Amino acid sequence: MGKVVKFSWSTVFDTANNLMIHTFSERVEVTSNIKTGEIKVIKDGNVVQNLSNPAIAAYESFLLDVAKDATKLESFGHGE
Repeated sequence: MGKVVKFSWSTVFDTANNLMIHTFSERVEVTSNIKTGEIKVIKDGNVVQNLSNPAIAAYESFLLDVAKDATKLESFGHGE
């Protein structure tokens, strides 16, 4: 049986701005507008991907993929 990898992130609801913000690391976050369904992946302050209204199962899979990418990115550090 293969090694089980666990991913985690924090989630904050900014209801005043209709946002759900998932933070994966200092460098990676996902913002979801809970009113419009617009989703943005932000890496190092830049929007690198946009989505709109995915199904719940697809959104969960998407977040796991972002978590995997964030873990890889953190292993490279900040390029300093």
